Amino acid sequence: MKASNDVSSHVDLTRKMNFSFSDHVALLDQFLTSRSDIVEQIEESLLNVRGKDTERRRDRSFFDRTLNECFFALAGLKPELSRLKGQLAATHLADGFEPIQLEGFSNEFDPLDLIIRAYEYWGNRRWPGKSGRLVYAQSIYSAFMLRQFEYLSLRMWDEGDDRAGDRLLTIQSLLDKLNDSEIQQVCVRDVQWLVQTAQGPLTKYLEPYFRIASHVSGSFSDPVRLGFHAAGAKLAGGHLRSQLRYRALEANRPIDDPVNLAIARNSNSMDGALLVRDLVPLLKAYEKACAAHDRETRFEMADAILQGLSADPELFLTRLDLLGPCTMIEDLFVERADDGRARYTPLGRTQVAILEDYRELIGRLAGFLKDDAEALAPSQHAYSPYGISYGFAADLLSNMALDTLLARSSSSLSFEDMFGSRDTLDAKLARALAWSELPKREGERDHFYHSAEFAAQNFARLMAALDARTLRKTDLNASNHPDARLYVVAESESVEALPDGALPAGIARADEHCYTSNLKRALSDNMTAVPAAQILIDRNEGRFLASDASVGEWFAVSKVILTLFTSQGRDALISGVAPRVIEVLRLTCPGLIVMAAQSEELGDGASS
Repeated sequence: MKASNDVSSHVDLTRKMNFSFSDHVALLDQFLTSRSDIVEQIEESLLNVRGKDTERRRDRSFFDRTLNECFFALAGLKPELSRLKGQLAATHLADGFEPIQLEGFSNEFDPLDLIIRAYEYWGNRRWPGKSGRLVYAQSIYSAFMLRQFEYLSLRMWDEGDDRAGDRLLTIQSLLDKLNDSEIQQVCVRDVQWLVQTAQGPLTKYLEPYFRIASHVSGSFSDPVRLGFHAAGAKLAGGHLRSQLRYRALEANRPIDDPVNLAIARNSNSMDGALLVRDLVPLLKAYEKACAAHDRETRFEMADAILQGLSADPELFLTRLDLLGPCTMIEDLFVERADDGRARYTPLGRTQVAILEDYRELIGRLAGFLKDDAEALAPSQHAYSPYGISYGFAADLLSNMALDTLLARSSSSLSFEDMFGSRDTLDAKLARALAWSELPKREGERDHFYHSAEFAAQNFARLMAALDARTLRKTDLNASNHPDARLYVVAESESVEALPDGALPAGIARADEHCYTSNLKRALSDNMTAVPAAQILIDRNEGRFLASDASVGEWFAVSKVILTLFTSQGRDALISGVAPRVIEVLRLTCPGLIVMAAQSEELGDGASS
């Protein structure tokens, strides 16, 4: 087992050394200064194409080349700046943000897709005149620029965390210049949110996200750092609530159905782990604000915290015994020492400490949060972030651009405003309703959804979990379900040979949630056969409690056991588990597993 515990392991250092932050600032500033010329060129080259061959084209390479020429072939652009074309995207990729294409989702904010959507929409209706095309060209321009700002925002730490504050101010000034337009369009107000949207698309590796989180925690003044954490908590809450709703609709199950929760949690280990990292500093700031009677800061922190908690109230409030195991990422948090024993990586030790801080803080503060939540109840407001669902953050940015495609009046609301629980709620509701009516392609989901019923459902789950945690501040399990354990039978033992009383009455066999790449073993031991390549993908995404491939075949224990059995108060049993897998289980879920042959709990006894 080799963990990606070096937070710079995916960085191409050669690219990083050759990257010039100041040159890219100069380039983007030139693009901003030449906005009108670039917009004119976008309109002429890409939108004034009715009846031309370009209207019928759909190859991305052509549109990518043509759009880039609108910027980089700009008259008067210095050669040294022109040569920077593509370097931001290439450096982003070299950092480990290798994208995963997911059918049916935009996944990233794509100015090329905006061009194709215009062709489709206008082709089915009528093409606008030049003034209408210029308005939409502004949207494409803004989309291109925001992508560059997103990439640049993740370069703030290239020369050390101590330089990040100055670089943030530089990028903020560029963003302010982009937003300083008579035509209010795609608009992210604060760089803190850009850093989060830059990390929104799905990627193959999880390590880069923790690298950025470590940089954020080691940089900036407290107010600025809390802005990053608040954005992270709100976006995580919105994205995970949306996922849960979509899965519930597809499976025709209630949102809090165990199967629905198990699938969602199994796909979101990273989101949960990073959310804890955002919640801890927010909770600390919230506690200070409560003590200082700073009502405005208290409400600001409470809004972000509560939206984050609403992502999974049971996991983040009532089942703190399962929060750690559900958010453990074996590939990043566990490694083998020189002697071959499993131990936490430095990143894993940090995560364990953060989880401990979180448990203590949420126990102390749940009652205060419950009181503040009453003022944010969706039933009292026209619009609530708890009632929205969408695919990815990029979808909201695309919605802003598509508003101009339909020639709608401009709005002063920014991207982050849609996650605020207070102020201009009628305007937010109007925008939400308008977005829900945006034109869709065949088979495409609604671009945006807002429902008072969905908001009330999410909020009710949140309040019930806050009630439970308030009543049982220090209990890891504050739910109505009894504690349950995962019983493990080693591969050298047999379930049939266990003595009477070794297993509790009513224990459920969960071997089907053990995966193996050995088809013969899967058939004989009632496990699930999964190709080795898929097991490796799932392992990298944090979907296993433990896994191992030391004997030439993969064996893995799925996290769904925690939700389908343990969280329901049902003991579960797995068998045929190798010693190396048991070692990892001791680290990823200490206190939850019991060796059936010895009938004793396994604590944290592995090398640390």
